Amino acid sequence: MRNWYSFYEILKFPLEILLFAVVLAGTGNLLTNPNLFYSGYITNQYVLMIGEIILRTGNFLITNFPLLFLIRLSARKGGSATSVSSAIAGYVGFLIATMYFAPQGLAATAYSSILGLSVGTSRVPGFGSEVRYPLQTGIFAALIVAFVTLGAFNRSRNRSEYGFFGFISKEASVTIRSVIFCTAAGILMAFIWPFLLSGVTRVVNFIASDTTNPINLALYGIGDRFLGSLNLGTLIRQPFWYTVSGGSWMNLAGTSVTGDVPIWTSQLAANALTGISGRFFTPYYVLNIFAVPGMIWGMFSMCTDAIERRKKRWLCILATAASLLSGTLLPLELMLLLLCPLLYVFHLAYTGVLYALLHGMHIYLGFRSSEALTLTAMPGTLPEFLTYMEYPTLNHTLVQIAVIGVISMVIYFVVTRVYFKYLAVDLFNTGSKDRIVKETIRAFGGIENVKMIQSSVSVLTVSVYDPNLVRPERLRKLGSYRLYETRAGYNICFGAASTMIRRGIGAAMRESVRTVNE
Repeated sequence: MRNWYSFYEILKFPLEILLFAVVLAGTGNLLTNPNLFYSGYITNQYVLMIGEIILRTGNFLITNFPLLFLIRLSARKGGSATSVSSAIAGYVGFLIATMYFAPQGLAATAYSSILGLSVGTSRVPGFGSEVRYPLQTGIFAALIVAFVTLGAFNRSRNRSEYGFFGFISKEASVTIRSVIFCTAAGILMAFIWPFLLSGVTRVVNFIASDTTNPINLALYGIGDRFLGSLNLGTLIRQPFWYTVSGGSWMNLAGTSVTGDVPIWTSQLAANALTGISGRFFTPYYVLNIFAVPGMIWGMFSMCTDAIERRKKRWLCILATAASLLSGTLLPLELMLLLLCPLLYVFHLAYTGVLYALLHGMHIYLGFRSSEALTLTAMPGTLPEFLTYMEYPTLNHTLVQIAVIGVISMVIYFVVTRVYFKYLAVDLFNTGSKDRIVKETIRAFGGIENVKMIQSSVSVLTVSVYDPNLVRPERLRKLGSYRLYETRAGYNICFGAASTMIRRGIGAAMRESVRTVNE
């Protein structure tokens, strides 16, 4: 787990940028969304202009978050400008290769104009006149390019300047290797990716075969959250949000409306809700407004240091506001995936249960939108929830969602605390937790040398009497992926295990005091 947790430490910065992007998008949505109850009062062109600027900025960062991850991963070797620029060049080569070699018979959701890349005219025989876009491979493209770039960077260190290509600098050789091998990887991905997409298509078709079945809705919810974490949410959202897979409805004018979003929007405008729309969005209101804030503050409650709690409080307030106002779960889900995968699995499972439960209880609250957006859509926000209070027919639904939401908030809060206190280490009671606690105590020179101990969800802080007795190499062998000294003591990054290790050392300290007193 040390290597896995180290990814969390590396990617903390892009996760913070992603949280900032979500806040930007949510704020811009508040100022520009015409479907919110107060939108008629916002008419000043400069306010709307500022709203659109920050909305589009946030949406761009959210859509391209794999690029943020790529830049951070490629800079892990001392933040080298060479590795970063080479990674970006390799990423472009990878995308262009998929644009030329990917088959064009795939679903429209398989392609995306990433970074504005496209090709409309070409002399290649059989290319046709249609515009081609790169394959949407999500986070996988970033991981592949980062791996290739770091490999090229490491090889450049051993490169001789007196070889056949000695006239090329080491820095340039890194970029050249990255572009060549990333382009080759893109060509290979163009042939492999369609097979993976066919698996997703089969799942979508299975769900669409009976959207009245709660089990199918649960499968949709799990797939939506999992693919969304990989920047591939469009693959499962588009068919149900905007095509006949999400249902169809005939309006009074005799026009057929297809897709959950258009149906809900049309029925709400005609005051003719039939109960066949909204099923793909109702759980978002529970998760965004209630459950996720419960988890955020559950994590905050695990921080034991008073000074650290004051700093984290504002971060938690910001994260809560992002969940309430943006309807985007991405930053939290990525953090869970990197820091505490078991909690991420719980989140996926609970999402599936919510989809099945709310559908079984015939509780529906949809998403009203006039734009066909998937990756940057913001369903399930608090402002939209409050907007529906204007509709008397939805009052009972809102109350039911609020009750289920409060229950979900408590569940998420309790499960989060239970996980960090009892389940983060040694889930199957093999004795590894006791071993780690004992070895950590030894690494700090014994229990008598420990003055004070604090922890948060990812960091253990230990203050000692004699720093000369501390053995950092032992802590690294135990799985610590970072160790540094602060005024509060030594900060040891043990990941999700930090709280359980702190509790174990605290129990040992109390036992030592009890023994001395006796």
